[in-house]
Amino acid sequence: MSKINQDIEHIAGLARIALSEEEKKKLGMELSAILGFVEKLGEANTDGVLPLAGGTDLESEMRKDEQIDSDLERKQKEIMEQVPEKKLDWVKVKAVYGSK
Repeated sequence: MSKINQDIEHIAGLARIALSEEEKKKLGMELSAILGFVEKLGEANTDGVLPLAGGTDLESEMRKDEQIDSDLERKQKEIMEQVPEKKLDWVKVKAVYGSK
């Protein structure tokens, strides 16, 4: 059994998936192609290229954390008045898990 086939069976075992012989063969060819491409990347001339710690030097532009809608409390009261069942300021709904 080739190293590629052993790797595929090992990965399939870790993922707890069953593979047919046809699927193993197909994945073996795909994995060989990927590893061949990675080998070609190793042949690239990187002289004078500085290593990167990230993909970009850009910084995130974030807006100030401000309340956009100043009338939220009134809207909350309007919504709660329309709710069929409530407990304090919470909307009461049917149980999703179990039957409480």
